[in-house]
Amino acid sequence: MKTISSSILQLYSKLHKKESIVNFNTALTSAKSVLIFMPEKVEDFSAAKNFLRKFKQELPGKKVVICTQQQEINIEKNSHIDGIIFVTSDDVNFFGLPRKKLTQKIAATNFDMILDLNQDFQPVSSYLSRKSNAPLKVCLYNQQKEAFYNFAYRTSVQFNLEEQYNRLVHFLGRCVQ
Repeated sequence: MKTISSSILQLYSKLHKKESIVNFNTALTSAKSVLIFMPEKVEDFSAAKNFLRKFKQELPGKKVVICTQQQEINIEKNSHIDGIIFVTSDDVNFFGLPRKKLTQKIAATNFDMILDLNQDFQPVSSYLSRKSNAPLKVCLYNQQKEAFYNFAYRTSVQFNLEEQYNRLVHFLGRCVQ
């Protein structure tokens, strides 16, 4: 069922794509609040936690809120995280999409930037990104994600996830200098 809903979601997003042009450097530099979607896969979580630490070093002063479906992972609120949004099974409908309450919560928070750390297309993070009012929406490149984000980071060489995160955070840090 998740595969069918993902396909329908992608088609819907392509048909209703918002055509706004964003100045990447200006949007990144002026962003004060960032929502980071943590990876859905448990095995990717360690690399993502390292990314958070490096992100705060490269882009200090930004309020970072993470969104995760991994309740069993020990995430402590520390200097790298200013808030956590846990997505529970009650927040997701039969089709694997976020319910209205969660969607409204993300839209009402008015984040300046969305950053999706999932390598693969994930309906929850992609849908919430699409519904948010953030002017800058960044993801790791995946063709299925194109309709949901306005900036996809891709490297010319295939790197492991940790190295992709390192290169992404380095790139973002260089853009704000």
